[in-house]
Amino acid sequence: MGSGRKRNMPCWCGSGLKYKHCHLERQNQAPPALWEAEQAFRKSFSNRSCSAPNEWHKVCKGKIVRAHTVPRSSSLKRIAQDGHVYAFVVSMRNLRANNGIIRPELVGIKRASTFSGFCELHDREVFSPVENKNFEGTAEQCFLLGYRATARELYTKIAAASLSEFRRSADAGRKPEQQFQIQMTNFLVDIGNTAGLRDSRALKEKYDEILMSKSFQDSVGYVVELDRPPSVMCSGGWFPAEDFQGNQIQDLGALDEEMNAITCTSYWGGETGVIVFQWLRAHHDICARYIKSFHALKDDALGMALLDLFFDQMENLQLSPAWWEGLSEVERNILVDRMASSANPFEDMKTMAEKGKTGIDPGWQVRNRYTVGFDFNEQEG
Repeated sequence: MGSGRKRNMPCWCGSGLKYKHCHLERQNQAPPALWEAEQAFRKSFSNRSCSAPNEWHKVCKGKIVRAHTVPRSSSLKRIAQDGHVYAFVVSMRNLRANNGIIRPELVGIKRASTFSGFCELHDREVFSPVENKNFEGTAEQCFLLGYRATARELYTKIAAASLSEFRRSADAGRKPEQQFQIQMTNFLVDIGNTAGLRDSRALKEKYDEILMSKSFQDSVGYVVELDRPPSVMCSGGWFPAEDFQGNQIQDLGALDEEMNAITCTSYWGGETGVIVFQWLRAHHDICARYIKSFHALKDDALGMALLDLFFDQMENLQLSPAWWEGLSEVERNILVDRMASSANPFEDMKTMAEKGKTGIDPGWQVRNRYTVGFDFNEQEG
């Protein structure tokens, strides 16, 4: 393909451009330089905007701040060493240095767990109940932890989707068969990103409605209290596909259906370490089944189950240097590999039972656990 009228046909890659303006002679073009990839990545993940409800943007005030997703700056201080924690910093430099696998590196606590997602006014006022008060397990506090996690998830999905055009250029200088493989990969990634972004936008709108109306009864939660600050602090959200026994609870492959989501935040609540699961009451059927399977675990199994969950579902992890460096090299590699495999959209999806348990001690003990806004007797599924 490449002569006569075929040059003016739409390119086979789906870019919407004519073939002559897209993949004609692509194998002879210079591939993107590493610095160009790094620049595109940084630009996508450095967007500054306020994630407060759109209706509140007219009163935004101050600059867009690096908002901490792990609340209370004192949390990270509790596990830091010389003002630093270990974090998984995603960059082209790190990917290249570690053969495509991100390994944790020491990061200052002012930088750890942040994203440029709220103006000064809304970062201060919206999250004051969790930033300036000890955690008391109120519906409002649980909701706000989930709200911030949900805002960050949408922020990262928008950033990832914006890299689509650059990813399409990654086959420059490659043979035609390699071009096809790269573009097919991009096509599949874009399908997943589009569905994920759609669901995240719809979810964020629901959270916005609850925040504006202060109808925190529409949010429910499950809290685990620890005997010390958690050695792994994190904040994130995901669409659970299976429960803790490996039973499927929703089909993530059903791209035309809206998925049910759950969030989790791990931090120092002021008096105890806390791990807070939160979800919308509208998603209660699926999420309560998920949490009920977790609640069935014995106290001495919860810590390791939580650690496996964090490395399966989240990349926004902040690790205690004392704990991380105290693990053996084998244990550290197990956790890094577990995160890498979970983040790879092209690796065969495995159930929790197939993945197995790492059996790695997170360094904390469970003191208490309780529900917020619901009773397990309400959910028998």
